[in-house]
Amino acid sequence: MSRSILITGSSGYIGSRLAPQLSERGYSIRGVDRERSDSDDVERFIHGDLCDTTVAKDAVADTDQIFHLAAAKGDWGISEEEYYRDNLEATEKVIDAGKEAGVKDWVFFSTVSTHGPHHEPVDEEADFNPINPYGASKAEAEQLFHQLAEEESEARVLIIRPSVVYGPGNPPSTNIYRLIDAIYNRRFAMVGPGEAIKSTSYIENLLDATLFLMDRMERGAQTYIYVDEPALTTGTLVERIYRLLGKTPTSWHIPLSMASPIATVSDLAAEITGIDFPITAARIEKFNRPTNFDASKIREEGFEQPVSNMEALRQTAKWHLHHKYDEPLPVKA
Repeated sequence: MSRSILITGSSGYIGSRLAPQLSERGYSIRGVDRERSDSDDVERFIHGDLCDTTVAKDAVADTDQIFHLAAAKGDWGISEEEYYRDNLEATEKVIDAGKEAGVKDWVFFSTVSTHGPHHEPVDEEADFNPINPYGASKAEAEQLFHQLAEEESEARVLIIRPSVVYGPGNPPSTNIYRLIDAIYNRRFAMVGPGEAIKSTSYIENLLDATLFLMDRMERGAQTYIYVDEPALTTGTLVERIYRLLGKTPTSWHIPLSMASPIATVSDLAAEITGIDFPITAARIEKFNRPTNFDASKIREEGFEQPVSNMEALRQTAKWHLHHKYDEPLPVKA
């Protein structure tokens, strides 16, 4: 009988791509999500909210391992209450149901946002210093998993902290999607000098890292940051996307001091109309905020990043142009 794995958030970007990877390994996959799914790789799908105890218990029944990905994430339109409900309360429900069902193996997708921004690269030993409800709620959820590992001597808990996850198929709300689309349509203006370091996680690399770590799980709690190397500055990231799209980068930028007042007006309009405008104060601030993280721990254990940063961007831009505009990348790309 094949080993059964539950993926919470199985309809999401990472979960929907993790399912076929695990299925290919011979696992029996079940999923739970508030969004419906018709994936052939999920043998049993539960449509429901994990904050509902009945849903959580139904999802974990007869499960050998749980990959907990379900979470609230976004830079607009999500309240602090919603973050804590979906990222902390739901996690508590899943853990309680899993403990009752005798589940011993857990993989939790957290985030580097638990550490907050850093100019110098920080590793897994850095203190929690979240600056938003998303990072704070995820940090508290991590504490629940550490508590689980302490209380259950047989438990094996793997915590993975990725950075900005992107790649072919990424949702329109993601930062890389917005950036590629804005540059393609000549709606992009560089705000700030482009010197902020941005750690990112290409979807294929993250999935490979997950399977690599899954094979090495031990009793207790293990935590790993996963980001691609080398980290790029925002200026380099933007320039590469321009080149991939066959366009010439601009040689100028808008000072942050000028852009912030404009963004404040956009925020006010968004609050009044309920429209998610492309330019917000939070997005401008985030674009200029360094997110620099050290993922040497997983590499010291033998992991090799399969896709380079340049190829990752090329594949993402190629998918974007084909998916949204039915156009190919320029020949030189």
